[in-house]
This record gives sequence, C-alpha cells and structure tokens, in this order.
Amino acid sequence: MYEGKPLERAFNQFILDPIFRIFAAVMNFKKEEIPILLEKLAIRLKSDEMTLEGKALLTVIMWKFLPAADALIEMIVMHLPSPVTAQKYRAETLNESPSDDEACIGIRNCYLKAPLMFYVSKMVPTSEKGRF
Repeated sequence: MYEGKPLERAFNQFILDPIFRIFAAVMNFKKEEIPILLEKLAIRLKSDEMTLEGKALLTVIMWKFLPAADALIEMIVMHLPSPVTAQKYRAETLNESPSDDEACIGIRNCYLKAPLMFYVSKMVPTSEKGRF
C-alpha cells in the first residue's frame, strides 16, 4: 500500500496541468516561461510563430500540443462504418425511389457506374448564436 501524499491522476498530470501552465504563461505574458514549457512538451514553433502574443500564440501552441484533426480522423476511421457497409442500410433513407430502382441499387451497392445522385441540404440558423 502506498503511504504518503495521494498520487496525481495521469490525465491531470499529462494533459490538464500542461494546458493550465501554457494558458497562464501565454495569457499573463510571461515570455521567459513559454520557451521552457514548450521545450518540456516537445512543441516546436517556427520563428514567425514565436513572435505572436496572447490568444494568437495560445492558439498555435494548442494546435501543436493537442492536434484535434488527427484525433478526429482516427475516430472516424475507427468508429464509422465503411461506405460499402453503411450504404446497405442507408440507401432507403438517402433515396426516395423504390428499392428496386437502378439509382437505389447503385447507392446501396456503391456501384461506380450507377447514375449520378446529389443530396442537397440547407442549413438554417437558429436563434442561438452559431447554431444551425
């Protein structure tokens, strides 16, 4: 059994604490702390990025520290079905023609030579700012 002070959770130690330190250093304009934090986290900024200040610098650092695009792509690849699999159960929803129609069969089976189909969607803003 461990005796002494309680252990810090790994998420706090490796994710939250560095984020809080970066935010504090950048937003409080502590220019001497920023390079030290970046070196510890293996974040390399270009010379033009190092001239940024405040929110612009914070944005660049966070993009490099936690690249959301990579995580999103990985999640899509791992959790979404392939088009061939998905079209088998989505064809009826995507197409209003009968299920034995050439277009519906082409959608369901992902035929390359099937008739060209378009789906047009319109996004309508709601009363909430930035929501559709």
